[in-house]
Amino acid sequence: MYKQLLITTDGSEFAERGVTHGLKLAKALGAKVTVMTVTAPYSASGLPGGWIDTPAFIEVYEKERTEFAQKILDKVQAQAQELGLTIEPLHVSAMHAAEAIIEKSQELNIDLIVMASHGRRGLKSFIIGSQTNEVLTRGHIPVLVVR
Repeated sequence: MYKQLLITTDGSEFAERGVTHGLKLAKALGAKVTVMTVTAPYSASGLPGGWIDTPAFIEVYEKERTEFAQKILDKVQAQAQELGLTIEPLHVSAMHAAEAIIEKSQELNIDLIVMASHGRRGLKSFIIGSQTNEVLTRGHIPVLVVR
Protein backbone atom coordinates (compact mmCIF):
# COMPACT_ATOMS: atom_id res chain seq x y z
CA MET A 1 0.00 0.00 0.00
CA TYR A 2 2.64 2.54 1.05
CA LYS A 3 5.88 2.16 -0.89
CA GLN A 4 7.47 5.59 -0.37
CA LEU A 5 7.39 7.28 3.05
CA LEU A 6 8.45 10.79 3.99
CA ILE A 7 9.29 11.09 7.69
CA THR A 8 9.73 14.64 8.96
CA THR A 9 11.67 15.73 12.02
CA ASP A 10 12.87 18.89 13.69
CA GLY A 11 14.99 16.95 16.17
CA SER A 12 12.63 17.49 19.10
CA GLU A 13 11.56 14.76 21.51
CA PHE A 14 8.08 14.70 19.99
CA ALA A 15 9.50 14.43 16.48
CA GLU A 16 11.62 11.46 17.61
CA ARG A 17 8.40 9.60 18.37
CA GLY A 18 7.26 10.16 14.81
CA VAL A 19 10.64 9.06 13.45
CA THR A 20 10.64 5.85 15.50
CA HIS A 21 7.10 5.00 14.46
CA GLY A 22 7.75 5.86 10.82
CA LEU A 23 10.91 3.76 10.62
CA LYS A 24 9.18 0.75 12.17
CA LEU A 25 6.28 1.16 9.75
CA ALA A 26 8.67 1.40 6.79
CA LYS A 27 10.42 -1.78 7.90
CA ALA A 28 7.11 -3.64 8.25
CA LEU A 29 5.95 -2.44 4.82
CA GLY A 30 9.28 -2.77 3.06
CA ALA A 31 8.90 0.87 2.01
CA LYS A 32 11.56 3.31 0.89
CA VAL A 33 12.15 6.15 3.32
CA THR A 34 13.13 9.78 2.93
CA VAL A 35 13.76 11.59 6.21
CA MET A 36 13.39 15.34 5.96
CA THR A 37 14.30 18.20 8.23
CA VAL A 38 13.62 21.84 7.44
CA THR A 39 15.61 24.77 8.76
CA ALA A 40 14.82 28.44 8.37
CA PRO A 41 17.07 30.36 5.98
CA TYR A 42 18.70 33.58 7.01
CA SER A 43 16.38 36.57 6.92
CA ALA A 44 17.15 40.21 7.67
CA SER A 45 17.24 40.91 11.38
CA GLY A 46 14.76 43.76 11.05
CA LEU A 47 16.39 45.79 13.79
CA PRO A 48 15.52 49.49 13.92
CA GLY A 49 17.86 51.83 12.07
CA GLY A 50 18.22 49.68 9.01
CA TRP A 51 20.75 47.28 10.57
CA ILE A 52 21.89 44.64 8.12
CA ASP A 53 23.94 41.63 9.16
CA THR A 54 27.36 41.15 7.63
CA PRO A 55 28.02 38.50 4.98
CA ALA A 56 30.25 36.75 7.55
CA PHE A 57 27.37 36.57 10.03
CA ILE A 58 25.05 35.19 7.37
CA GLU A 59 27.64 32.57 6.41
CA VAL A 60 28.03 31.47 10.05
CA TYR A 61 24.25 31.30 10.46
CA GLU A 62 23.84 29.12 7.36
CA LYS A 63 26.72 26.86 8.44
CA GLU A 64 25.17 26.40 11.91
CA ARG A 65 21.76 25.55 10.41
CA THR A 66 23.36 23.01 8.08
CA GLU A 67 25.35 21.42 10.93
CA PHE A 68 22.21 21.32 13.10
CA ALA A 69 20.27 19.58 10.33
CA GLN A 70 23.09 17.12 9.72
CA LYS A 71 23.14 16.12 13.41
CA ILE A 72 19.41 15.43 13.28
CA LEU A 73 19.73 13.37 10.10
CA ASP A 74 22.78 11.48 11.39
CA LYS A 75 20.84 10.46 14.47
CA VAL A 76 17.96 9.14 12.34
CA GLN A 77 20.45 7.40 10.04
CA ALA A 78 21.87 5.50 13.04
CA GLN A 79 18.38 4.56 14.22
CA ALA A 80 17.48 3.33 10.73
CA GLN A 81 20.65 1.25 10.48
CA GLU A 82 19.75 -0.48 13.76
CA LEU A 83 16.53 -1.58 12.07
CA GLY A 84 18.34 -2.62 8.90
CA LEU A 85 16.87 0.25 6.88
CA THR A 86 18.47 2.59 4.41
CA ILE A 87 17.11 6.11 4.36
CA GLU A 88 17.47 9.04 2.03
CA PRO A 89 18.32 12.07 4.23
CA LEU A 90 17.02 15.43 3.07
CA HIS A 91 17.73 18.90 4.47
CA VAL A 92 15.68 21.76 3.07
CA SER A 93 16.13 25.42 3.91
CA ALA A 94 12.72 27.09 3.78
CA MET A 95 10.77 29.79 5.61
CA HIS A 96 7.68 27.59 5.86
CA ALA A 97 8.31 23.97 6.78
CA ALA A 98 4.82 22.82 5.84
CA GLU A 99 5.10 24.21 2.32
CA ALA A 100 8.49 22.52 1.88
CA ILE A 101 7.09 19.21 3.15
CA ILE A 102 4.13 19.37 0.77
CA GLU A 103 6.32 20.32 -2.20
CA LYS A 104 8.94 17.62 -1.57
CA SER A 105 6.32 14.95 -0.97
CA GLN A 106 4.86 15.69 -4.39
CA GLU A 107 8.27 15.84 -6.08
CA LEU A 108 9.32 12.51 -4.57
CA ASN A 109 6.00 10.72 -5.25
CA ILE A 110 5.49 10.05 -1.56
CA ASP A 111 2.62 7.74 -0.58
CA LEU A 112 2.53 8.66 3.13
CA ILE A 113 3.92 11.49 5.25
CA VAL A 114 4.76 10.58 8.84
CA MET A 115 5.13 13.43 11.29
CA ALA A 116 4.75 14.20 14.97
CA SER A 117 1.68 15.94 16.30
CA HIS A 118 3.82 18.86 17.40
CA GLY A 119 7.43 19.94 17.63
CA ARG A 120 9.45 22.96 18.69
CA ARG A 121 7.01 25.77 17.96
CA GLY A 122 5.71 26.84 21.37
CA LEU A 123 2.42 26.74 23.27
CA LYS A 124 0.18 27.46 20.28
CA SER A 125 1.26 24.17 18.75
CA PHE A 126 0.87 22.09 21.89
CA ILE A 127 -2.46 20.57 20.84
CA ILE A 128 -1.49 20.01 17.24
CA GLY A 129 1.58 21.55 15.67
CA SER A 130 1.02 24.43 13.32
CA GLN A 131 3.23 22.79 10.66
CA THR A 132 1.48 19.44 11.07
CA ASN A 133 -1.90 21.11 10.88
CA GLU A 134 -0.91 22.96 7.72
CA VAL A 135 0.32 19.77 6.03
CA LEU A 136 -2.93 18.06 6.99
CA THR A 137 -5.15 20.82 5.68
CA ARG A 138 -3.21 21.93 2.59
CA GLY A 139 -1.60 18.73 1.39
CA HIS A 140 -3.11 16.03 -0.78
CA ILE A 141 -1.06 13.06 0.45
CA PRO A 142 -2.10 10.89 3.40
CA VAL A 143 -0.49 11.95 6.69
CA LEU A 144 0.11 9.74 9.70
CA VAL A 145 0.28 11.95 12.80
CA VAL A 146 2.13 10.42 15.74
CA ARG A 147 1.47 11.61 19.27
